[in-house]
Amino acid sequence: MRVLVTGAAGFLGSHVVSTLRSRGEEVRALVRPGRPRAWVEATGAEIVEGDLLDEKSLRQACRGVDAVVHCAALRGNRSRRRREQRQTNVEGTARLYRAAHDHHVSRIVHVSTIATLGADRVGVPRNEESAGNLVGIGLPYVDSKRESEERALSAAWAGMPVVILNPAHLAGPRLDGRVPSPVARLARRRMRFVPCGGVSVADVEDVARSTADALVRGRVGERYLLGGHNLEHKEFYAALARGMSLPPPVFRVPPFVARALALATGVLDLARLSRPPFSPEVFRAWGWYLYADSSKAERELGYQIRPLEEIVARTIGKA
Repeated sequence: MRVLVTGAAGFLGSHVVSTLRSRGEEVRALVRPGRPRAWVEATGAEIVEGDLLDEKSLRQACRGVDAVVHCAALRGNRSRRRREQRQTNVEGTARLYRAAHDHHVSRIVHVSTIATLGADRVGVPRNEESAGNLVGIGLPYVDSKRESEERALSAAWAGMPVVILNPAHLAGPRLDGRVPSPVARLARRRMRFVPCGGVSVADVEDVARSTADALVRGRVGERYLLGGHNLEHKEFYAALARGMSLPPPVFRVPPFVARALALATGVLDLARLSRPPFSPEVFRAWGWYLYADSSKAERELGYQIRPLEEIVARTIGKA
């Protein structure tokens, strides 16, 4: 099987390429022009340059492939990039699917995010039927990914062979050799405060493995939530700190402070004075729990969640 992987130089995309290559599949890796890609080339994948904003490049990339794994997306919490994110994540997905349809691709795996399934303030795990209640609260990335996922579902309902995956928070080693951001901040002793709320922590390699499995085992038109260990932010960062033999962050920002920061930075944003990493979108995301129930993926895709201690060791580079 020849598989096109978009976003192939990214965190998850590069692991998907590596996993497929280890199984003997032919992989065409789509990388944006000028983007470093040595770690992708090392897998033996065929490298092609292209962009979700360039439909001609997508048509060329889809020519002769049997399947597509769509990992590419413009990430980031920055309201000023709302239009750019929508162009890439929504309209770019539509361009890719038109190209895949015209070239009669037999399977598409659409990689979304757990955030499109919503969140809550108390920590009840989400599942594939959960309501997407984060749309419209001022998180442009989530808004664009939700609309992109709706395009994918519409394509499936129209007869295209689309399977949707909703990964949770990804941890583990980066194939590009970079140190994961939370590890770097802990190592520099620059993480004294952690936000309220929590995430479901999954190993990137486990998610990549099930992404590859979804090409064969996933049911068309279905979502699969790929979560992990449901932890408060403070618990997760404490686990990383223990693995690094460092003191854990002490202070947890309470919800009312998070809301005040979101309001204050929102005012600054209206005055065009807000800048990353202090954008209002960052603080609007604090206090939410994105916990996951991955039982459907475990049953149908054979998804397995490795122990937290192993994920931590792999993330900090001690595995």
